[in-house]
Amino acid sequence: MANDKFEPGEIITDTEVRLECLRLATEFGPENDRRDPLPIADNYYDWVMQNSKRQSEKTVKKKDKVKS
Repeated sequence: MANDKFEPGEIITDTEVRLECLRLATEFGPENDRRDPLPIADNYYDWVMQNSKRQSEKTVKKKDKVKS
């Protein structure tokens, strides 16, 4: 999965998101953070999920406006 591109609208699992966050933390993090990448990966995951939730709320609001 690490080398695959995500297609727009593709649904990825929670595990795939977590693994991608871990990959980013280990691949692009500074050497000091790579020794213990899990806290950094958790921060990435929390950020992704928080922003994902906001994005889905915006999408639902837009769909509701279109139906009205």
